[in-house]
Amino acid sequence: MQLSLFQWDILAVGSGFDSLARLDFDAARQHFSGVLAVLPDHPEAGQGMRDLQVWKGAFRDMEGLDPESTLCFLWEKIAGFPFGNSENSQVLRLALIRRLLALLDDRPTFYAPPDLCRGYLCLLLGDYAAAEASLRLLIEQLPENGRLRGYLADAIWMQGRRGIANASYAMTLLLAPHEVAVDTVCNRRLAEVIQEHGPALAPIYGFLEGVLPLVEQAKPAATLEARSYELLRQAERARFLGSHDEMVEARASLKKLVPEVFEDYMKWLVG
Repeated sequence: MQLSLFQWDILAVGSGFDSLARLDFDAARQHFSGVLAVLPDHPEAGQGMRDLQVWKGAFRDMEGLDPESTLCFLWEKIAGFPFGNSENSQVLRLALIRRLLALLDDRPTFYAPPDLCRGYLCLLLGDYAAAEASLRLLIEQLPENGRLRGYLADAIWMQGRRGIANASYAMTLLLAPHEVAVDTVCNRRLAEVIQEHGPALAPIYGFLEGVLPLVEQAKPAATLEARSYELLRQAERARFLGSHDEMVEARASLKKLVPEVFEDYMKWLVG
């Protein structure tokens, strides 16, 4: 008898969350209420009822908003809601993200900083090819946006194209290091480098630690860290090509500009 009741309560709560994910609030209430009528202290049914009230209220509040305000309002609600780690909570979270993504179907380049755009939502949903395509389209309009470029590198990384992703990470950190969403970087070794050395120096130490390649910067180096990186790249290129004088000149310039980076570079050279 206990097994039967247990199975009934799990199925009813699951049906309630399935209904909630479809935004069928009346059906969800019926399922959760049925469980709570028999088991008033049931934790999952109670949580489902509380979630239902929040999201029913949110969608009621969205009525009458203009399209752009609707998008931003729903995203703020999703981003700020304390979804649990349970399967039911995550099903609801993904369903809400899909609903928001559907609202963006006819607005492929809509962007509300720092994160709301089709590409980032696709990234959250695990559709990495779609995320890459959407982010590339948006970056054409916002070529210096480091946040979006970081997400593009994440999307490429998650498709298994690690070399291309790492080059993209390097370019992004050189262009706009403090815009990258460090906490969610998919290359976890890179995340550790950033945590230890900071985002501006991460391209240098990422190379020294075998995480990132040396890449040619898209525009002239403007910061101290970017200039240091360029001198390191020139020194390594000259060493590879056997151009001794150019190598010595680049190393001397690096030593003069940032002695501590030069010292770490020389330690790296001698292994």
